[in-house]
Amino acid sequence: MSDTVAMPPVDAPFVTGSAAPPPPPTSPGWSAAATALHGIQQMPQPILVSLSPAGFPSIAIDFRHQEYVWATPLGEFPVHPSDVAVGTYPIEMDSPRLAGDAVGVDALLWLIGLHAYPGQRASWLRPGDKYRLKWWPDFDHLPATPEQVRIVKTSVKGLMTVEKLAAVAKSDLGDANSVINALSLMGALRRVEGKGGSPTQPMPEGRYDLPDRQRGGRHVKRGG
Repeated sequence: MSDTVAMPPVDAPFVTGSAAPPPPPTSPGWSAAATALHGIQQMPQPILVSLSPAGFPSIAIDFRHQEYVWATPLGEFPVHPSDVAVGTYPIEMDSPRLAGDAVGVDALLWLIGLHAYPGQRASWLRPGDKYRLKWWPDFDHLPATPEQVRIVKTSVKGLMTVEKLAAVAKSDLGDANSVINALSLMGALRRVEGKGGSPTQPMPEGRYDLPDRQRGGRHVKRGG
């Protein structure tokens, strides 16, 4: 029996019934796709995802194993696709893994997050929210500019709004927004909702390691 599974075609029928979520929306560019990915990552049920940027092969994502398969090299990532179709396919937790050469999903999520809402706040984030880096991205595999890396390094210093982060990092607010969007989509941020959020989340007690280790060695709570 094979231990891998091929991704269903993007136009495959969705599973019906109460266990199957409705398909996320389709919208020009990466915005709706990023919003859908963020929501899917919050779901307890495992779901395979397909993203089909116009003019490119489909991307298959399996969040159970934080990996994806795509025939297109990441260096050819379409920054401004005219459309990105999204498909979702509920599976079981012990279903076979994706067939093909699967790689870690962080670099893909980083690029989608950077370009989903250029210079603007992502739809799932609120004004006044504060952020701090939770784990250090692997910039050996993430395409990033020196300014983007500087913004990430600055986010280690403490909980900050995007506006304060941009000021402390001496960067453009739009660039800070894009970096925060990307880190949030990757799950690399600790977030405390500001006023208007529902509800405000206090920081957990105890001390935390500074994010000087890459994903795979997640930071653990120490002391309390």
